[in-house]
Amino acid sequence: MAGSERTALLGAARGERRRWSAGTWVAGAVAALAALAVVALVTVELLTASDAGPAGDDGRRLEEPFVGRYLHITDLHVDLQYREGSTSYSSCHRPPPPGARAVDDEHKYTGRFGLALSKCDSPVALINATRDYLQRNVAGVDFVAWTGDSGRHDRDLDQPRTFGEIMDGNRIAADALRTAFPGVPVVPNIGNNDVSPHNELSAPG
Repeated sequence: MAGSERTALLGAARGERRRWSAGTWVAGAVAALAALAVVALVTVELLTASDAGPAGDDGRRLEEPFVGRYLHITDLHVDLQYREGSTSYSSCHRPPPPGARAVDDEHKYTGRFGLALSKCDSPVALINATRDYLQRNVAGVDFVAWTGDSGRHDRDLDQPRTFGEIMDGNRIAADALRTAFPGVPVVPNIGNNDVSPHNELSAPG
């Protein structure tokens, strides 16, 4: 660490704080008010446009209100390490440890499509079954909002997640959505389980 950075950190630790001048406070208040004014103007414009109806391809307002449909899907948590016949002792990755009760109110044997109401994540079989259901029963959506958390949780200390595993889980989820909704725009986002290390996303720059 450079000397200037070390000095800055030591100053922060001693409680030294930068004091803003009156001019800085006034400038900040003016900027905040200006931002609120812009938001108010945009809101009025949107409300006015909404009352008039959406614009058609030729720029004219449509007489009938526009109604769209979308699907929001999130938190698939694809687990490539899931093993059928394991228990939640190991996040559904391995058989129970010696001497542990395999089946009780908290720890049960896993099935093909997962273990409901447990801390285990989704097997690929469940993702594929969900894909097939959506393809058969959900049609006519204008777009899909896919809001991330497609990687598994990092709960298994004996089998930590890898970056490649996170990428593979997201590829499986993306392929499932493309198959279920061919030609439909998918708007993706990432979640705290889609980054490595887990729950940590570095600031840009």
